[in-house]
Amino acid sequence: METSNGNGNGSHVQKVETRTIADAVLAKIKVFESNKEIRLPDDYSVENAIKSAFLIIQETKDRNNKPALEVCTKESIANSLLKMVVWGLSPLKKQCDFIVYGNELQCTPEYTGNIALAKRYGGLKRIKANAIFKGDEFAFEIDGNTGLRKVTKHTQTLESIGSTDVIGAYAVIEMEDGTFDTEIMNINQIKAAWNQGAMKGGSPAHKNFPDQMAAKTVINRACKLLIRSSSDSVLFDSEEKEETERPVQKEVRQEIQQKANKTPLSIEDAAIVTNEPVRNESVHNEPEYTDSEVVEEPALVNPEAIAGF
Repeated sequence: METSNGNGNGSHVQKVETRTIADAVLAKIKVFESNKEIRLPDDYSVENAIKSAFLIIQETKDRNNKPALEVCTKESIANSLLKMVVWGLSPLKKQCDFIVYGNELQCTPEYTGNIALAKRYGGLKRIKANAIFKGDEFAFEIDGNTGLRKVTKHTQTLESIGSTDVIGAYAVIEMEDGTFDTEIMNINQIKAAWNQGAMKGGSPAHKNFPDQMAAKTVINRACKLLIRSSSDSVLFDSEEKEETERPVQKEVRQEIQQKANKTPLSIEDAAIVTNEPVRNESVHNEPEYTDSEVVEEPALVNPEAIAGF
């Protein structure tokens, strides 16, 4: 490391290696793919996700205003990136967030990430959530044969919309097979979910936008069962396509994979890049409007079982 005071401002210029943790994780993923140890959706760009994630991690700070890349272990950073890839989530689309816990960095799915997973694996076509405010007329019924819920009436007033007096929320779920269901939570259930998080529902987002946070909470709950009860059949579509490839196409693809993984990287080879500017948005480590305290990690694949870092 070199120290430079060229402008008299005491700034530090660090020499870093070209290999980063992101590069090492990407190399590991390529090896896993070529060895068929991991399956990823065809519409997911691993390279874009990892590169954008690392840019976000460079700007992330812990509660003591210290950069995540300085306080977090390389192993936890690598595992957080690997989890993001295994889930097939995009940080640019706010489908997941990176949060510092002590010296560990964790990747936490956002409600948008749960929607993406439910659509990809659980047969979800569309989901729409609404908050229920005090003074609203709200009624629902339960089908005695199927156990499915259905909202029969929800009338709001202009004055009640956007108030902080939220008494519940619901999410209408439309499946690819044409069926509908509704997830309903009252305010006590919602607050119980919020209390599972570190902020206990006391973040600025929860206080100032309880309707949005309640809607996100009920969405997370609705998607959770769809994700956990889903199969991985969608991941095998690429294998079926591979079998129908012409011999030349298949040979070229295999050659690219083999050459791309000719020199395997390890996390020990990677250097942490810490010379990028750090913004202050993540000082308190609370993603904007996040509801991560009620998001449970989808058990599609166990990243720790294949990490090998």
